[in-house]
Amino acid sequence: MFIDCSNTLPEFIFEAPKEIDPKNAEYRVLFGAKWAQLAGWSKTEFMQMVNERSVETVMQEVYAKLESEFSMDNFLTMLSDANVVYHAIHNMDYGRDGSKPPADHDYVAELLKRYPDRFIGFAGYNPHKGTESLKVVRKALTEQGYKAVVIPPYEHGVKADDRKYYPLYALCEELDIPIWIHSSINYFRETSVFIDHPANLEAPLMDFKNLKIIAGHGGWPWVPDLIAMLLKYENLYVDTSAFRPKYIAEANTGWDMFMHYANTLIQDKIVFGTDWLTLGMPIKEVIKEIEAWPLKDSVREKFYWKNANKVFKLGLEKPVLTKTYEGE
Repeated sequence: MFIDCSNTLPEFIFEAPKEIDPKNAEYRVLFGAKWAQLAGWSKTEFMQMVNERSVETVMQEVYAKLESEFSMDNFLTMLSDANVVYHAIHNMDYGRDGSKPPADHDYVAELLKRYPDRFIGFAGYNPHKGTESLKVVRKALTEQGYKAVVIPPYEHGVKADDRKYYPLYALCEELDIPIWIHSSINYFRETSVFIDHPANLEAPLMDFKNLKIIAGHGGWPWVPDLIAMLLKYENLYVDTSAFRPKYIAEANTGWDMFMHYANTLIQDKIVFGTDWLTLGMPIKEVIKEIEAWPLKDSVREKFYWKNANKVFKLGLEKPVLTKTYEGE
């Protein structure tokens, strides 16, 4: 069985944007091509349409197709078929200023009630929204059933060691709540590629001794740096989401050190995460590629669910009978 620590709801990914920031158009094209594959289009077909029409127009067509393909009923069935017993809902709070109110956490809270023991709610925090955002996160964690927090430093324009995040880290440490932090490459044209470097996790780990951090997306292309930190800091974990698994297991792709140590020194620090929606791959196909990794059986079980079960305090014991919900 699997606990997917890095993902969100299909509707959050495929919600049509009102406009695409021209500074980050490449980002939309890059991931739009992958989402188009879920809609049945090849990358070549997608790129041809983008060249002939605007990105906005093509993406509207992609979203319309995917909204029907990934209804909640279909989504829940897909999770059951893939034996994913818990699936993350990263409820991000984006933006580089405090001009908008904190992200709404009520909708996901209702889903957590409606589908108990199916999703892990990750509350989104925005450092530019200060105390108001912190209040929303505290409520999510103490009253609404959320079990984790998520931040994307590149979306906020500040590094993970910025003191603007420290009130959040203090809250997570107080409540013994893990926080997922984007710790890999970003594709925003006017944002430094180093803003999410794993080294930025070190100050929070040193200043908050009991803070549990999941380094999202494996630290690529700085995998050796992240491995060194995993060896040093007890409360640091990592997932390999958003990168196609077959390339992670391929030599000379930058993942060699991860694959070497996964079976030994960091076997208790690795958690399963796919970001299959971003990859544009059905979750079963992502899992199939991971099954080909040269992991020991005992390590595979830790990676797939045991480590995450401990981090999120889910209380699972194998075997698990997957619940069936109305309409599933």
